[in-house]
Amino acid sequence: MKLWRWFFLQLSILILATNQVYPASDAVGTLEKSDLVVAYPQASGVFTPLFVASDGGLFKKYGLNVKLQQLNPQLSVQSVVSGSADMSVAAGDLVNASLQGAKIKLVGSSMSQLVFQLWAAKEITNVQQLKGKTLAGTTPRSVLEIATREALKRQGLNFDVDYKLIYMQSVPAVLTAISSGKAAGGALSAPTTLKARDAGLNMLVDIAKANIPGLPLAYGFTETFIKQNPNTISAFLKGIAEGVARTKNDPAAAKRAIGKFTQTEDLKTIDDTYDFYAPYFVTHLALRPEQLTTWFSYLDEKEYPAAAKANPRDFYDNSFVEALEKAGFFQKLGAVK
Repeated sequence: MKLWRWFFLQLSILILATNQVYPASDAVGTLEKSDLVVAYPQASGVFTPLFVASDGGLFKKYGLNVKLQQLNPQLSVQSVVSGSADMSVAAGDLVNASLQGAKIKLVGSSMSQLVFQLWAAKEITNVQQLKGKTLAGTTPRSVLEIATREALKRQGLNFDVDYKLIYMQSVPAVLTAISSGKAAGGALSAPTTLKARDAGLNMLVDIAKANIPGLPLAYGFTETFIKQNPNTISAFLKGIAEGVARTKNDPAAAKRAIGKFTQTEDLKTIDDTYDFYAPYFVTHLALRPEQLTTWFSYLDEKEYPAAAKANPRDFYDNSFVEALEKAGFFQKLGAVK
């Protein structure tokens, strides 16, 4: 009898200890799929929460083995549709695919506004001096182009009337076009903004502070995957939300992840990238209709005729975020809407 009591006591202690390590609030249901392939388009600081969650073991905390795979936006969407990748963060391209019939939905977003800065050549000191000039962008109807056009529209300048755009394919190439005199200005993101400052260029508009709703990134799955793997998606969003919280609360961990995934050891570059994006990450991951409305308004009507009458709410599913909100998960992380 004494031996039985001793065994029961030890078992009880073990159970209590286990519960302390893995609190009940972190539990998820049985995962339908534990191995995920997540496609992202480039090693940019905008994806820092994803990098932090991967590097810091936050996905593993919720039972997931997440493999990050760098693919260009179009290829990442194709991979999701074909099933060779489970998810893509290329939000705009995912929405475009949905407009053309693909059964894809966004389930969360850790940044809901366009975070860029508009820079110009040394001799240009205000936005009005851009009238009649040629500006540089990356690709047509990219997030960067939308940020450029929307920011200038709010300053009273209209595309194709007051200025033209040439396309340089990448953010560093936009900076080269400005520095070489090929373009008078253009929108940039970190860490290219640091190089623009060092080159003596002028920052005319901090687009992020204009609070323009947009789709710099979002997490999208096929509707079939969502239906078949609800617990997996909930676990993934927990990892992402905690990745945002750690990004904000532990700059050192975030900067380590930025350095690792962008393959740089330059501390100034890492610091600038972190400072550029960190204020705009949102832990509460719900999508808003305005994010898609902005995107729709810049799509070519001939290429995407369905965009004009599209209902933004048809392109995302906030039910997983709402369930986490109801369970108190975001509050536990210190998140607010």
